[in-house]
Amino acid sequence: MPESVIQRSFSAGELAPVLHARADTEKYASGLRTCKNFLVLRHGGVANRPGFRFISATKTTTSNKRLLRYVSEVAGESILIEAGVGYFRFYKNGAPVTVTGVAAWSNAVAYVPGDLVSRLGVNYYCILGHINFQPPNATYWYPLTGDIYEIPHPFTATGLFNYVQSGNVITLTQKLHDPVELIYFGLTNWVVQPISTAPTTAAPTTLNATAGAPGTRTYAYLVTAAAIETYEESLASGIAVLVACAEPTPDNPNVLTWDTPTDPVAETYIYCDPYGNGTFGFIGTATGAETFNDAGFVPDFQVTPPINRTPFITAEHRPHVAAYYQQRRLFSGATYDPEAIEGSRTGFPSNFGISSPLQDDDAISFRLVGNQHHPVRHLLGLKTLVVLTDGGGWTVGEPKVPLTPSNLPADQEIYVGAAPDVPPVVVGNSIIYLQSRGSIMRDLRFDQEIEGFNGRDLTLFATHLFDGYTIARMDYAQVPQSIVWAVRSDGTLLGLTYLRDQDVWGWHRHTTGASGQFEDVCVVPEGTEDAVYVIVKRTINGGTVRYIERMASRTILTFDTDAFFVDSGLSYSGAPATVFSGLSHLNGQVVAVLADGAVVYDGDPAGASAATYTVAGGQITIPTAAINVHIGLPIRFGDFETLDLDANGTAVRDKQKRVGSVTLIVDKSSRSFQAGPDTSNLTRYELTGSEVASDEHTGQVEMTVSATWEKSGRIFVRQTDPLPLTILGVLPNLELGG
Repeated sequence: MPESVIQRSFSAGELAPVLHARADTEKYASGLRTCKNFLVLRHGGVANRPGFRFISATKTTTSNKRLLRYVSEVAGESILIEAGVGYFRFYKNGAPVTVTGVAAWSNAVAYVPGDLVSRLGVNYYCILGHINFQPPNATYWYPLTGDIYEIPHPFTATGLFNYVQSGNVITLTQKLHDPVELIYFGLTNWVVQPISTAPTTAAPTTLNATAGAPGTRTYAYLVTAAAIETYEESLASGIAVLVACAEPTPDNPNVLTWDTPTDPVAETYIYCDPYGNGTFGFIGTATGAETFNDAGFVPDFQVTPPINRTPFITAEHRPHVAAYYQQRRLFSGATYDPEAIEGSRTGFPSNFGISSPLQDDDAISFRLVGNQHHPVRHLLGLKTLVVLTDGGGWTVGEPKVPLTPSNLPADQEIYVGAAPDVPPVVVGNSIIYLQSRGSIMRDLRFDQEIEGFNGRDLTLFATHLFDGYTIARMDYAQVPQSIVWAVRSDGTLLGLTYLRDQDVWGWHRHTTGASGQFEDVCVVPEGTEDAVYVIVKRTINGGTVRYIERMASRTILTFDTDAFFVDSGLSYSGAPATVFSGLSHLNGQVVAVLADGAVVYDGDPAGASAATYTVAGGQITIPTAAINVHIGLPIRFGDFETLDLDANGTAVRDKQKRVGSVTLIVDKSSRSFQAGPDTSNLTRYELTGSEVASDEHTGQVEMTVSATWEKSGRIFVRQTDPLPLTILGVLPNLELGG
């Protein structure tokens, strides 16, 4: 008599063929043979992935593009940034940022970088401060394309630069260029500027000294200024020398005067060398005045003037990576000394000055010394400063103990190196990074028991997805499903659903139509979810294009409006209509259409109606008017396949099996799917009575499938329609033979 077995979780995702005999592992019980265009959900179910909405074509069709993000402190205000050779473009909530009401150019305005003007119908961005230089003038003005907001940058090989954000500043680093800052002042007010490693406050000038009385001594003085609010100390002024003077006293002080170019300043600090040794010690502070009386104060040579350092003085010293840790900005990966790390003064990310003797808040400079070459690939803050090198993972410092010039303990924790140019992601208190050579992804986590870091190979159970490939990009979407997205070298998009605390980590893979190849992925927090943006290379009408697209939300409230399961797609919502335009980016492509929750066409390019639903002149026509319509490339297909029926300690694997029916436990799903033992023997679910495919259903769905006696007992489910399917469990109705 047939009996049912159940698989209640698919959290292990797609397992490699080399593991298809490992029923003795926990992963087998929750694994899948195929998980293509399905997401592994954090609670263990799977759901066919939503589509990607078309946002915009990239500025040019060339390959040297990448995406980065600016995360705002205001919810819903974060920005996606398109970086191409020499330019940045910006997108907010899935739409390009544009400019309106730009003021006309004036010969009387003192323009500064970031200003916008309009002249002769063209908008311009100011790249250099000036007065009365009329656009077009490439020295001072950068022309925009129509109303699209765009700014220039100096990088000529965008595929390689790294970025890190702190506050409203994004630090950009690349060995081919000096590091720069991309600074946000407003939605249409961004500025790129080089990083100055000097204090922000200018040094006092015109220092003069007047002796209190004649004598035989020589005194030398210099002064520095402290910035308002931060009290960052400037570099030193010039030196004022008094010769043939007496030792100063309260009655006959040496009098100093100076000018402060930065007005106002919080304080001025005075330093003196009374012995001719060239060493200046602190003698006092002047507040609210540009004069100071030295009444014979004894210098404190433990407090000396700042010493300026310029760590990026030559091209060979340009850093390749940057990070923030313990109120310092850190740089590393320079060609000259790739194992060296430079850190700013505490609280001053662009100040790399030091003191003599060294103070705890001085800039830090050190290099990793190990048993092999350790060029730095990535820097992250997690419990300690984590440094990922070509030869392994290091920790610098101790948890909750500040790094100082005299406290820089560096320990190599693991001997598995990291690949360059693919930044790691932080998931909770774990780091996920790409291993050297680029084909294995690992996690790294602080372990209290060993008081250090340990990790594991996250590709071990899905090696078939990585063997022969490398990973080009990755990013992490925390909400809603905790998925690390990775772009594979062949253009496949891989997803890793990862919850370390629940020991959940399962892989799934995703493809897209029109010969689509994913080239980049970037996650931007938007509203209640993290939005997943991609750059997709497509072949449209015989030509190569590159589109920016955003994954739609998988939250389905109503099929009519929320069931978006097409790629490079667009939506219409309005008065009843049969003709839909604005689809020129899909000219010549067969599209899938969902109208008012019903499938008009599934996008099958070999179907009888394919010609009817081929975009021409940027539009298509449907037979019946609809008010909510989704149109785009079909997702071919959402494929879900279980492993061979097996259980550790039994002889089930060797038995002949016949699965005559299967029950799927589904959630908020359509009933338009197909199922069977394999792709050649699929049966579409048969609707009964008044049922329609687009009716939302939660619960058990039982169907008869094509059945023969064989040894696998697998169930294959395919979603061909642009409708949702969430599977929480599978119950094959099984007969066992000999």
